[in-house]
Amino acid sequence: MNASGGSPGAITFLNAHEAATVDALAGRIIPGSAEDPGAREAGAVVYIDRALAGPYKHLQRLYRTGLAALDDACTERHGRGFADLGETEQDGVLEGLAKDEAESAIAEERAEAPEQPQDIGFLPYFFAVVRQHVVEGTFGDPVYGGNKDAVGWRMVGFPGAHWGYGEAEMQYGFDSTALPTVTLQDLRNQREQQRGGS
Repeated sequence: MNASGGSPGAITFLNAHEAATVDALAGRIIPGSAEDPGAREAGAVVYIDRALAGPYKHLQRLYRTGLAALDDACTERHGRGFADLGETEQDGVLEGLAKDEAESAIAEERAEAPEQPQDIGFLPYFFAVVRQHVVEGTFGDPVYGGNKDAVGWRMVGFPGAHWGYGEAEMQYGFDSTALPTVTLQDLRNQREQQRGGS
């Protein structure tokens, strides 16, 4: 991750500490390594940062407040911010937030007045938002800043943004990993080559 401008992985909205915290969150939501990539290796933090600078601009305050609140909670409990915790401690924090979110959802389903949902608490809500964005940044098209080198698609065997699929490729059991991985940028490049050749 690069905090300076100009690079494909440059961070534009988040400050360095916030970006490190989001990157740490991504690394625990979809863990990975250099040999077996996950959200961190896919550059989910770059996707999230670009989204917050653009279409998710309305969530900037949520992220600033949520990341600060997460660090405050971690510092109170563990003496360090989330990004500085070990993976086991990070997992414990996130398991607690996920449990709070799940318990609140169950309570809401059982509530007599479902039109008045119970408050799940700020940090569990924030974690749910971040988790959704990490998934988007890991499995969305690389043109949006995440899924670097299409590692998320390779993780699940998705061949990407092909113009279409043949009959054999649509058959149940077809091994889609046999197809080349194609991104939206690849399709744009193909279109430009076709226009240039005509």
